[in-house]
Amino acid sequence: MSLPIIDADQVIVTAAGDVHGSDTPASRELARRIKACVNACEGMSTEDLEAGIIQDMARVIAQVVPILEDKVRPAA
Repeated sequence: MSLPIIDADQVIVTAAGDVHGSDTPASRELARRIKACVNACEGMSTEDLEAGIIQDMARVIAQVVPILEDKVRPAA
């Protein structure tokens, strides 16, 4: 999903997901996405996030899911 680029000087997003500044559909969508990311990363350290833990997890899941799907499928 590609989000529009919004000038950071125009928008402030609160921890509650409220948008202050340019209230547009694009800024609302950005606030929604930021809130989802913050919630999804709860409990992870900033250092782990900066080191790429999300990308690492996504890569491992992409490799493991097909293997698990093959194990679950009944033999033909």
